[in-house]
Amino acid sequence: MKIIGKNSLSQYISYLLFVLFIIIAFNLVYEIIGHIILLYKYKSGSTIFPNTFALANDVGWSKNKWTIPMENQLKFRINYPFSEIQMVTGIYGSSQIIHNIFGMLFLSLFFFFSYKCFKEMGTDQIFNPNAIKWLKRFCFLNLTISAVGIFEFFYFRMDSAYTFFTFFFFAFFGIIILFIVEFFKKGLALQTENDLTI
Repeated sequence: MKIIGKNSLSQYISYLLFVLFIIIAFNLVYEIIGHIILLYKYKSGSTIFPNTFALANDVGWSKNKWTIPMENQLKFRINYPFSEIQMVTGIYGSSQIIHNIFGMLFLSLFFFFSYKCFKEMGTDQIFNPNAIKWLKRFCFLNLTISAVGIFEFFYFRMDSAYTFFTFFFFAFFGIIILFIVEFFKKGLALQTENDLTI
């Protein structure tokens, strides 16, 4: 099987990435709706959807050395529709909510841009302006999230090496894509030159 071009591995990977994008985008939209409902519950004292959108001091966290100090804080929990499966939970507050939503937004864009890049590599003409455009956007996305993440890491004085290396990975990934963009630009220039010669 071919790696790039029509009926290639890149074309089938693009289908998989599109499915992942749809799943993550659903999660993002559902989480936003969930936070709107939680805000309504917080402001009005309503008890609508108590099992799906929980807002209380106890949302089912097990007691351990990390959760016991947070016993009296307001927490939230959003379950998937019609189930007891937890989608997201945390301390109720604007910074946690914004962080969660931006994380899901990044994942949605990550899979969408990946899909578009692989889709362009699944065409007959691999070196094309659309491929360069989507690779640039994918590069910018990775470099932006890594810059924001590394800034957060030092600003909030996080002590998790795992968190730092995750953002470092996205920075490294973005730099590699930057080189791939230049490779595609050279390929497009050579291809255009070759077409003009013919």
